[in-house]
Amino acid sequence: MSQTTTQTQTSYPCELLEQRFSKLKQSIIKPEDKANLIESYHRLTKALELEADRIAKLGPKSIPEIDFATIESNGGALPDGLASLVQQTGCIIFRNVVPEEQASKWEADLRSYTKRHPKIAGFPKHDPQNFSLFWTPAQVQIRSHPRVMKAMQAVSKLWHLSDDGIPFDMSSQVLYADRFRIRHPSLDSEYTLNAHQDSGAIERWEDPDYRACYQKIFEGKWEDYDPWNADHRSEAKTDLYKSGKSCSAFRSLQGWISLSHTGTGEGTLRLVPELKLSTAYQLLRPYFVLDETFDDVTPLFPGATPGRLQFLPTQELHPHLALEKSMVGIPPVKPGDYVFWHCDLIHEVDKFHPGTRDSSVSYNGCVPLCPYNVRNLVSLRQSFMDVLPPKDFEKYEHGELEKDHDDHGARRENILSIEGLRALGFEPFDVEEAGLTSGQREMRRMANVELGFATS
Repeated sequence: MSQTTTQTQTSYPCELLEQRFSKLKQSIIKPEDKANLIESYHRLTKALELEADRIAKLGPKSIPEIDFATIESNGGALPDGLASLVQQTGCIIFRNVVPEEQASKWEADLRSYTKRHPKIAGFPKHDPQNFSLFWTPAQVQIRSHPRVMKAMQAVSKLWHLSDDGIPFDMSSQVLYADRFRIRHPSLDSEYTLNAHQDSGAIERWEDPDYRACYQKIFEGKWEDYDPWNADHRSEAKTDLYKSGKSCSAFRSLQGWISLSHTGTGEGTLRLVPELKLSTAYQLLRPYFVLDETFDDVTPLFPGATPGRLQFLPTQELHPHLALEKSMVGIPPVKPGDYVFWHCDLIHEVDKFHPGTRDSSVSYNGCVPLCPYNVRNLVSLRQSFMDVLPPKDFEKYEHGELEKDHDDHGARRENILSIEGLRALGFEPFDVEEAGLTSGQREMRRMANVELGFATS
């Protein structure tokens, strides 16, 4: 046993976990990979230092952006050079996905809805700005708008599979009913969300399927790791501790549509625009957290507390991320812009909002058609028909329920596209579409059976 385990618990830089995590830590790294992994970690920390300096110099300009019209003229895909950049940064802003007038009207409609129903729960309690609403007319229209659906399909093309026969269809979307935010200007820090990574914490090491997504990193070959390979994503378990508050869908990219004019630092999103390096560092850090020397015995996993649904990096425990330099605010956005970031990208929310206007967004991530997400779709369709909160939000405080509102939006006429109808489970997926891989075709067939549109 290494000398590090003889230290007192109070000397550890973070929480000492149960001894079973020592066995887990040892089981992940094969003895024959140890030397390569140590070398790879030192290459990684040097690369992170250079990248943090690059990001700091660019600031918000390190976040790629493109006018959506350019994507449309490119056959619905990002140009090759930009696609490569986005795969590195893990984020992008699509400009002008929806006309500004339409997006501004949606914000006005949402604001009006909350005023008509003041007993709706929200956060913070004393001045709600993030509302427990899921089926307002505006939200249903936003998620199903044909250009919104095309934007999700375009950015989803960054993902791929090793085998075309795997039942998985990135070109089809399943909707995830989330909330919206209308954040008021304030120097009150109550509305904030520190640096984090969603979809689990210790699960990235503990769950075998989740861990398989990062196998190259654990072999000391982080340069060969592909963050955009989806082979194991559908099977990954993100809530081993049954918190009841995990996301029940695999969101390949998180995202939101801007409903307001919001400047950098005005109560909006902040990102670490370097995907592969930050992910590799997060996963290798437990092996070097004690004096930067390799340790696969001490049960330390900084930032990954069991039972938490988020990995939480800090400057103290993850110094090589250089968060004070590498975390940057996104460029100014206007109504109709669409911001996407990879599901593994570290992000946070501005602690303060020193601007003069509300910072308003509607959350709408990419949820590709895969076995894990079909189960969520069946449940979501029922929530729509019952006008009830989706299962991920059942345990949250809601105040009044939308089903008691005559002006709720859970009506078919608010679904604005055939893609939106499919994404909500009201129309079958097209299994005869030309150009499908065998895996896409099988995934659509499986979904149609699960949704009751086919028998086999």
